[in-house]
Amino acid sequence: MVAVLTLLLAMTASSPDTSDTLPYYPDGVQRTVVDGRSIAYVDSGGDKPVLLFVHGLGSNLSLWRHSLDAFRNTYRVVALDLPGFGLSDKQDVPATMPFFADTVVGFLDALSIDRVTYVGASMGGQVGLTLALRHPDRLDRLALVSPAGIETFSAQDATALTSMTTPQSIASATAKQVRQNTRINFATWRDTYAWLIEQRKALAQRDDFMAYATANAKAVAGMLNGAVRDRLDEVQTPTLVLFGAGDKLIPNRYLHPNRTTADVAQTADDALPNAEVHLVDNAGHLLMLEQTDVFHENLRAFLND
Repeated sequence: MVAVLTLLLAMTASSPDTSDTLPYYPDGVQRTVVDGRSIAYVDSGGDKPVLLFVHGLGSNLSLWRHSLDAFRNTYRVVALDLPGFGLSDKQDVPATMPFFADTVVGFLDALSIDRVTYVGASMGGQVGLTLALRHPDRLDRLALVSPAGIETFSAQDATALTSMTTPQSIASATAKQVRQNTRINFATWRDTYAWLIEQRKALAQRDDFMAYATANAKAVAGMLNGAVRDRLDEVQTPTLVLFGAGDKLIPNRYLHPNRTTADVAQTADDALPNAEVHLVDNAGHLLMLEQTDVFHENLRAFLND
């Protein structure tokens, strides 16, 4: 699971912004309603096999903006903001893994999409594993990038993590903490990633920011309570798992100082019956941004296999 401080990205708002937009989003954001909640998404359309991209904790669909462009010629590419994040509704979100998985199914139903190749990052990876366990008939393939849910946490660990993550702690993060929490997602920081910080500034100026902070806190508890590690052998969907060899967040270095990312990757390789698992060199947690070309090469090879 991602470290609690990974994406506690907040800044003090100066003037609330109620406009329904955020910087660095792909063009053509649309909306649909799932169980009474407005869901923001992008969809290239067409009658091609569907790639569904799902973000992680604290993030949103813009995480995939390079990949949406790279695959739209051969696939119908769709990406959504999970409830509580991005431009989707944020009020009263349960933020459990089954809730998110069932929301994805409701979203596919709303778009009349039967089956997809699901591509999920971090928490989105754990949502994907939950989806594979609850609704395997909706999946052709499963691609997991730095997935949560494979590293395990004791009850004591879970108590510590949830106590550290409250809406108030998220909302009170300083500008320095925002920068630190963004940089730790990468093996090597480059200024080209600074758009993530600028986007979080804009997010903190929205009227729904505290609802976002609440959803984040609930999602941390949701990941801990919705662990799938003991059921990975039930996932029959063909699966690709990618970890950055320089991931600073998986495993949690504070709670599990003696484990490595390679250890977690090996756990996935041992437990998932139909998976190929790779470590990506010179990449951290957000490897789709840090090693975009390598990510696309691995995903294309998996899709073409």
